[in-house]
Amino acid sequence: MAQPIRNFTPHRDEREELRPKLENAPVEHGKAVLAAYQLLQDAQDHGLLDILRGAIGAGDAIVNKASEFANTPESVRAMRNFLALSRVFASLNPEKVDAVANAITENQCRKNEPGCEPPSLLKSLQRMNSRNSRRTLATIAAVTDAFGREPDLPVAGSVFGSSKSWPPPRIVFPIAALALAGLAGYLIGRHR
Repeated sequence: MAQPIRNFTPHRDEREELRPKLENAPVEHGKAVLAAYQLLQDAQDHGLLDILRGAIGAGDAIVNKASEFANTPESVRAMRNFLALSRVFASLNPEKVDAVANAITENQCRKNEPGCEPPSLLKSLQRMNSRNSRRTLATIAAVTDAFGREPDLPVAGSVFGSSKSWPPPRIVFPIAALALAGLAGYLIGRHR
């Protein structure tokens, strides 16, 4: 009976194949090898290698702490808030944000500038009556209204002020927003 022919493939020695490449590497990639050595030395000098060694050693503890934090309701709310705020910032026109930044810096009086007086109350009210200012005030009102519509906030009782959580947050949020805006304007005006 015929014997099957065995397919014999010689065993490859990968180390022997890599040896000539490794011997030629310093010649072909000399600058890159020297740059890598310099980077490694800089990392050692600044303690980065020790930090990496510690992070690798404490990897399980770091992952456990991060996963414990990620499972808390606070972190879920923080991530949702971050995503919502990133959507708000992504929808802003960079030219308008730049215009706001320029308006803030141009309208600030410096302490040593002569003749720099804040506008009168009438001038400020006239400025707030412009179309652009009304649009901004409407946006601020919409934001305070959104805070007031929060479903888990307590509502005042049937008798005005009879609730245990008086004043109700639906009133407090807009007043607090306006008070903070006024305080910011006062502080900016004071430091001019």
